Amino acid sequence: MKPQNRIIKVDDLVQETYQALHETGYTKKTLKKFKYSFRLFKEYALKNEIEFYTQKLAFAFLEEYCKIFSNSNKQSYVYQERKRAISKLDEIHRYKVVSSKQLLSRKIYIFQGCLQTSIKSYIVFKSETLSKARVQAIKLYLERFSTYISSIDKIKTLKDLESKYINKFIESCSIYTHNTYYATVICLRHYLIYLENNNLLIHPLSTSLPKIAKRRNRTFPHAFSKEETQKLLQSIKYNNSKERRDYAMLLLAARLGLRSSDIVNLKFENINWEKSEISLVQQKTKKALTLPLLNDVGEAIINYIKNGRPSVKDSHVFIREAKPYAKISSGSLFTIVDGYLKRAKIKIPAGRRHGPHALRHSLATLLLEDNIPISTIKEVLAHKSTETTKIYLKIAQKQLLQCALDVAPIDNSGDV
Repeated sequence: MKPQNRIIKVDDLVQETYQALHETGYTKKTLKKFKYSFRLFKEYALKNEIEFYTQKLAFAFLEEYCKIFSNSNKQSYVYQERKRAISKLDEIHRYKVVSSKQLLSRKIYIFQGCLQTSIKSYIVFKSETLSKARVQAIKLYLERFSTYISSIDKIKTLKDLESKYINKFIESCSIYTHNTYYATVICLRHYLIYLENNNLLIHPLSTSLPKIAKRRNRTFPHAFSKEETQKLLQSIKYNNSKERRDYAMLLLAARLGLRSSDIVNLKFENINWEKSEISLVQQKTKKALTLPLLNDVGEAIINYIKNGRPSVKDSHVFIREAKPYAKISSGSLFTIVDGYLKRAKIKIPAGRRHGPHALRHSLATLLLEDNIPISTIKEVLAHKSTETTKIYLKIAQKQLLQCALDVAPIDNSGDV
């Protein structure tokens, strides 16, 4: 799938892209946002009397929006929204396809030209330590890279790779959101280091890549209050097999802070009933994790196994209610939490995340309120870095303010 050097009118490209996005399965709300951004882009092209799409036109449009929002708090949201829309246009222009977050896990990636063999071996190498989701993201970035490199006639083998070609590709990726741009550069750097370590390049190239600053998320973590969590769990009556299963799963998130992926992938072998422990290898980080099996969590799991779980030979603890019986999907947990929130009549403000991960955040804030050290919370949540855990300090401002000391008034009467 080489880049298409086609000439197409802006109006036609917008129509083609919108249709592709619609067929891919984006929601009406997201499609509406794309449609608005496309309209602004068409108006920009018309204002500048440009009829046909080029990447130069796309960059000029984004640069103008960057200037508009450079001194505004809206930059991070509105500008990224425009950038995302333009990146979809560019994908359709170059490849006649658009990527979809929902389809990434099912997509088959094709690597082009002389990079094909080395990328495949690199993917195998990374698969040993990374989750499937992380590996899929790497495949996406390297597919784009191999497609770009294969279009350059001068590059016949790995030894023909030069930094100027790599940096040209990176420059073309700036049309994507900053997070994607940053992740692409990091992925390429690691891939090049892999090539260097295996003596597949004439000259080291990893050091020539530009350094892109990562934009840390400055927003507050989305978490339920202690009262909301209790109300949510109390809304589950666990008087049928589905509710027994749901209650056990949500307790694992609320009481132990397990991620959705680890809950749905929990196997019987991960539970040590004699030691009252849960031991597993995390799906996201591939790191081993051992947590105490709390009494209420253990009782909920036993109740589900004895009085609700279908009698199937499957090593996973939590199984779908309907045939074909198999482990429940990670995405289903959001629907489950959302349903019980509505039953409990808990109103969630617009824009606030309220999936199972919010229960994990809730545990962190509760531990913080109980004056549990950050280092201990890090171990419970199995964060790689304490810096990640420190994000929860943002929602501990109330506690910090309570610790503030009163300052005695200063007597200036004796000033000379």
